[in-house]
Amino acid sequence: MTDSIKRIKKYRTKKAIKETLKFSVLIIFAFLMVYPLLWIIGASFNEGAKASLWFFPEKFTFQGWKYAFSAPGWGSSEGYSIFRAVWNTMQYVIPQVVFMSFTTLITAYVVTRFRFKGKKLVFTLIIGTLLMPNTIFRIPMYAFWTSRLISPVWENTGLPFLQFLPLWAGSLFAVNSFSIFMYIQFFRTIPRDLDEAAMMDGANRLQVLYHVLMPILKPIIITVALLLFISSYNDYQGPLIYIKNDDIYPLSLVLPTLKVDSINTYANVYARSIVGVVVLIIVFFAAQKYFVGNEADSAIKG
Repeated sequence: MTDSIKRIKKYRTKKAIKETLKFSVLIIFAFLMVYPLLWIIGASFNEGAKASLWFFPEKFTFQGWKYAFSAPGWGSSEGYSIFRAVWNTMQYVIPQVVFMSFTTLITAYVVTRFRFKGKKLVFTLIIGTLLMPNTIFRIPMYAFWTSRLISPVWENTGLPFLQFLPLWAGSLFAVNSFSIFMYIQFFRTIPRDLDEAAMMDGANRLQVLYHVLMPILKPIIITVALLLFISSYNDYQGPLIYIKNDDIYPLSLVLPTLKVDSINTYANVYARSIVGVVVLIIVFFAAQKYFVGNEADSAIKG
């Protein structure tokens, strides 16, 4: 009896040591990943430039956050609002995410679930465009959107969303090959038995997609939408090429413009950077609960 108790205590001790080491390693790596953000937060409350690696502010002040949401004297007499920059960003991010998530889903559904001639060629073209850098499309697309026939449609219209048309119009035509590829790979994990059973009950192709596959596809749809959101939100080259009016500058152009000068301090720059990052953090944590595994097996068992 005594030997059994000793073995149990020894086992519990080993298990406790393993758990302690495991969680210690996780905490250390998590701290290293979050440390740059912590440093920027500390620097936003620091008076003057911060030279040390320690993230806690050396000379604490709220001066950095006093003008965190505005830039006095920039762009106009009343200055510039960071909230307006965020809204300008959303005017092309939201259509990009909504339309691209839908069109790439439909494209992947047709490629994986339909039978037609040239199917392998279409998939080859998708993979081929996936391997091509987006930079090579900049010049022909710029020539198209700035042509005399197309430019009056979106330039100086003043209409929400339409004035950012070159930045999200491609989402109507499923131009993101990576999103299509992600959908295709996920579709391949879903048995065709679900489609066939639904069609035997009288469902058409769209009904199968909406009522049968969409609940299973929810994790990958949220993942694709989140990746598209981050990519378009952080896009700098696209807005730099097409956006000429200061009043509709998105956040990706506003933040690099507001550098340290006689009005803007280091604390102001860091505080505004945090405001820009907070949007991504909120979106990520809002979508985090949907990052679950494939539910196709549970659907079959049910």
